[in-house]
Amino acid sequence: MLLAHLNLDVADLARATEFYETHFDLPVERGETQTTIRWPSFLLVLTPGEPRTSANFHFGFRVETTAEVDAWFARLRERGVEIVAEPERKGTTYVGRIADPDAHVVEIFAFVR
Repeated sequence: MLLAHLNLDVADLARATEFYETHFDLPVERGETQTTIRWPSFLLVLTPGEPRTSANFHFGFRVETTAEVDAWFARLRERGVEIVAEPERKGTTYVGRIADPDAHVVEIFAFVR
């Protein structure tokens, strides 16, 4: 079994699409009722609706090194993206968190070698 997609309800589809496309340079497929952000084996689907967030909900992007995490955070900070938690070592990971326009928490992390 393989995790294939995550669907997020967003208050403003155009704004959310622009956030992921602009800040993460991801390939985007715009539809009338949803936006699909495609990886080779995973889809992030954005649909109009009432965003539902909780203290524990988040998703993460893994990069290869802690330096890449720091580079991403420098770039996102420069662009005015909300930083939820600055990168720090937590056990075997180096992780930081940001918020998208609908307050969905997004981690960027690397395993510490």
